[in-house]
Amino acid sequence: MATRDRTPETAAPEQPTVLNVDVVGDRVLASVERGDVSIVVEGPAGISAEELEETIEDISESIEQPIEKFAGGDR
Repeated sequence: MATRDRTPETAAPEQPTVLNVDVVGDRVLASVERGDVSIVVEGPAGISAEELEETIEDISESIEQPIEKFAGGDR
């Protein structure tokens, strides 16, 4: 059975979220970082904010499904 590490007492209760967007040639790289977690999304430079948001939401759902499966449904 997997166990989760406890948050150290000295850790900040809320980590800041850092969003960085770079355009390199005809591609855009968007990264989101919060604490120890980083997500990078690459797409065409002309992608709209709505399309980028939709893509990031899809990533979140794709991550949650395996977590629930491996955690036995408990989060």
